[in-house]
Amino acid sequence: MIGYEGQWRRVKTVKAARGPMGGLAIVFTWEEGGTARFPSGDELLLGEQGAD
Repeated sequence: MIGYEGQWRRVKTVKAARGPMGGLAIVFTWEEGGTARFPSGDELLLGEQGAD
């Protein structure tokens, strides 16, 4: 799970992609639907499902 936009989201898949300026980006597909793209240098808040 990842903290994103003020809520915890479950990750379905993760893949690497080329960003718009040619840099590395990480693309998450959410189990709830939709995707999000992050530059490879961004910090993300990770957690385990069911943990408080």
